[in-house]
Amino acid sequence: MGRILPCPLRRPQNILTMPEVGEFLPTLKPGFLHGDPRPWIPGAFQSSEAQGAVPPLPWTAGCDLLIAPYPAPGPETDSLLRILGDLSAGFPVALYERDIALWPNLLLKSGSEETSLEFANAAEGLRGYRSAFRHVGRGGAEAILLLPAGRLAHLLRASWRAEFRPHRSDALQYRHHLATALDYQRSLSEIPLAVSQGPMAPVEKVAIVMPHFDDDVLQCGAAIAQATAAGSAVRMIWLTDGRKGVSSVSEEESAAIRHKEAKRAMDILGVTDLHFLDAPETELVKAGAWTESLHQLLDDFRPQRVHTVWWADNNLDHFEANRVLRAAWPKSLNQTEIAASGLWQPLPLTGGVEMDDDLRALKDEAMRAYPSQITEVDYLRVDRGLSRWYARDSEAHWAEAFWRLPAEDYWKAFHGSGAAKRWFL
Repeated sequence: MGRILPCPLRRPQNILTMPEVGEFLPTLKPGFLHGDPRPWIPGAFQSSEAQGAVPPLPWTAGCDLLIAPYPAPGPETDSLLRILGDLSAGFPVALYERDIALWPNLLLKSGSEETSLEFANAAEGLRGYRSAFRHVGRGGAEAILLLPAGRLAHLLRASWRAEFRPHRSDALQYRHHLATALDYQRSLSEIPLAVSQGPMAPVEKVAIVMPHFDDDVLQCGAAIAQATAAGSAVRMIWLTDGRKGVSSVSEEESAAIRHKEAKRAMDILGVTDLHFLDAPETELVKAGAWTESLHQLLDDFRPQRVHTVWWADNNLDHFEANRVLRAAWPKSLNQTEIAASGLWQPLPLTGGVEMDDDLRALKDEAMRAYPSQITEVDYLRVDRGLSRWYARDSEAHWAEAFWRLPAEDYWKAFHGSGAAKRWFL
């Protein structure tokens, strides 16, 4: 069950919850469940072994840390909960990413500071993607959810107790993370993880509604290129003005630079129907003139598919974009397909757009049209890492993944997740 009462939180500048950066896991004798974790988080064990820990072993009663992949809702979660039920409430448990991206509270260094754009497998891609939260995209990082067994059990059950009495002195158990992690866990239960959605079929009209300049390419650049190549009419709508995106210049200059870059990126992808709603970046709320403008743009265009960011993306404007889109949504479009995607919090799905070398190169070219953003964080490398992980179940090397469903069902899931009750003040 989602939230009944509103959940007020301090309004962050950008990222909703930023993981702590650590050096090693707190263990001398780690034990793992559900497969060897070393292919996915090798750096965690290299660092721990340098502190005197033994290599990870299959879980036994003598271990001092339990390690397991983040489970999908259902049997995987039930299996882990049975183990957690046998542990003391304070026993440390570390979950890592494999098939399901987690809501991390800890990042560990992985590998050197290299900046390669190639990734041999999904695990390497995920570590490269996670480096966006550390070293501006260079090297690699391993995302961990490290919690005591009792609190983790509440979280996996999607119980309100998961966020009850956060530890103000504990950097890994603070309210912002616990509240948003609970919303994320509830959001996972709204997604049919066992259902393969397959490739997207072309439609006559596609609208793209994105919070920021560069989200267009990062979230669905290959899908846009496919749509224009198929002859679909594509309407591009940006919600915010880009004033915060270039740290070395004034807000006015930043906005001007990013508008220009956006036009260049869309020229590369073949989109000419462009709309700038110019809500203030990092201050996006549904009560603004941009909401009515968005309503008119959608109502007039009547798309069969709308690409946007999903509500559990770990970014303030990305979350608020769902509130704006919900308020602006025309009732006549309730059966229109929403194709939601994730960047700052990956979707646990595959299926959407598989990229061959030509499509990958075109998306890279469009991403390079945003040099101001690549200077801030190497988003090209971040995107290639994430798209390598999204292709983990396909024969392609790169992919974009989308959660696709009728708008009416999407908004029901948004409400059911409890995230709609979250308010940033």
